[in-house]
Amino acid sequence: MANRTGTYFAFDGLGQANPTMSDFKYYATVQSWASGKHIEFKFVNSHEKAGAVRDTSLRSTLEASIRQRLAASKNMVVILSDDTRKSGSMLTYEIEKAVDTYNIPLIIAHTGYNWILDPAALHSRWPNGNYPPPCHAPQCLNP
Repeated sequence: MANRTGTYFAFDGLGQANPTMSDFKYYATVQSWASGKHIEFKFVNSHEKAGAVRDTSLRSTLEASIRQRLAASKNMVVILSDDTRKSGSMLTYEIEKAVDTYNIPLIIAHTGYNWILDPAALHSRWPNGNYPPPCHAPQCLNP
């Protein structure tokens, strides 16, 4: 088993070749924080624990790379925006594998909000089939 120290970032590329036109820009912001010399923000990037693949790669190649990265991850940050697609992206696959196969906790980052008082009200941002049921019991927070 891989050393599970990484943080996996999942987002919808929105089918864009230009990363500034997709949710990739939020991931790029986190990367710039980590590489900045004037800010103390460090994390182990799971995307650096496997070889790079292109969005034009075969789906089986993309899935294999995702599984390799998830196997080395201790958590997953899911970036959701108003533009996140309900289907047709790899985001659904990433979330399902993280939760169902690798038992990885999800940290949800909703873009465009300073604070969220009712997370369930944002369920429409989730890809189809992935919205988790609300749970505030101690066993949900510490399985």
